[in-house]
Amino acid sequence: TEVIGYEWGAPTYLHKNSPDDIAQSEIANAYSNYGAGWKTSHAYDVGDMNDKVYYVRGGMEDWAYAGSFDPERVIPCKPTTYDPYPEEKTIYNESTLRAFNMLVETSHHKTPPTSALGTSQDVLSKDTKGNGHVSRNIRLSLAAIDLVEPYVSIVGVNDLSMSDDIVPLRKRECETAASKIMIPKNTQEITVEWSVGGALDIDETTLWFAKNVEDGVVDCEGQPSKDDIEKIFEQATVIGSTSGTGFLSSAGSNPHPSITNTDVEPTLGPLFMAKVDVSKLKGKDRMVIIASAKVDNAWKKKPSNAGPDLPPQSHVVNARTNPSWHHESAGKIIQGRLDWFSIPIVIVVGDYEGSFGNEEGKELSTIEISNRFGGTGTFKGGVSPSRAVRSDKRPSWQYAVAILVGMVACAVVVTALVRSGRDTAVPTTDLYDEDGVFSTRQKVYSDEPDNEIELKGYSSDDDDENVCIEEPTWKYM
Repeated sequence: TEVIGYEWGAPTYLHKNSPDDIAQSEIANAYSNYGAGWKTSHAYDVGDMNDKVYYVRGGMEDWAYAGSFDPERVIPCKPTTYDPYPEEKTIYNESTLRAFNMLVETSHHKTPPTSALGTSQDVLSKDTKGNGHVSRNIRLSLAAIDLVEPYVSIVGVNDLSMSDDIVPLRKRECETAASKIMIPKNTQEITVEWSVGGALDIDETTLWFAKNVEDGVVDCEGQPSKDDIEKIFEQATVIGSTSGTGFLSSAGSNPHPSITNTDVEPTLGPLFMAKVDVSKLKGKDRMVIIASAKVDNAWKKKPSNAGPDLPPQSHVVNARTNPSWHHESAGKIIQGRLDWFSIPIVIVVGDYEGSFGNEEGKELSTIEISNRFGGTGTFKGGVSPSRAVRSDKRPSWQYAVAILVGMVACAVVVTALVRSGRDTAVPTTDLYDEDGVFSTRQKVYSDEPDNEIELKGYSSDDDDENVCIEEPTWKYM
């Protein structure tokens, strides 16, 4: 069996849907679609574990999902190790256990042949000719990371493809996170492009703008309130659709990013556009622009035949669909909201008309003047930039994806959540040879620069008091 299974997987709810069945089904299908298949293996089958695998008593997936809202079925640990480990630390509050913990049965075979592991060729594309078990589970892992929380990013102004709005290893302060864009002083209007990620359905999206916004109104570290935005900002004139579908949805990115006015497609996700009137922007004026979106509204519906008879109970669903949702645990806060906002951009007027110069024969009119890594920079209007800074880097999504692929490829051989007694495939090492072919062969470490990696196992120290060896019992009968 090669399957992605979700709750329920227990006899108590043998013929019931979980309260979050709508979201779990859509997410599992997104994983399957992005993982895809190849000649000897179809895309993952999808369904609840009771139906697609089999039920068990004490299943880890069900416990991690429902332990906080169905606590009568959870028996605390009674550890005998670690002097012993305190029982009270195995009792969880109403906020901790509300996760989507899906089971991935990766392969029919315990150790698949090397030819079925795939290659590094176009590893981020589900249509790659080098697809295989490792390749598709790298993509599945990246999809899981992407869907944790919705995000909105402004990616282009006029013909300018903007640099990334994430600066590595720096606090997300507006001075460094918010891009500063300079336009000619005779500009009447600009076209702004943005994308929405971390979601499957974009129910509504729009663009907001305001002139000379006071510092502190928009916090680049967090999310502003819709009320604060509506008091100060105006809505721009959207060109085309105000709704669509995300990159990971079955329909793919819509509107497609190929409609961009920039030199390159600035995103893999859907691309939205709006016109903003800047004719009254003069001298040292600054215009702040921010995009927003509402997403995945269908997830908040209670499915038919839900057991227990409750609305959706997971943090993933309620954080994006329920403004009343509020949970705190271990110093962490989850606050539900409907509107998700981008990091803003700032528009200033340059002391030039038409264009500032040219680059490789192309006239430069809209330029990015941000100093993204600190220090001083020309962030005010009414002046000419010392040089035209065009974003000739790769689009921002390529940097983010490259980092994530590196992390996942080093840490994950095959994403498999193993349940007791199940036959799950786990290759012995995460290696690929000189041709980019993933391999299960054991290789000896060498100082030679052959691009091969040997992964070392990890074991916790004996005095780690935060580890409970004996798993909690899921009391399903």
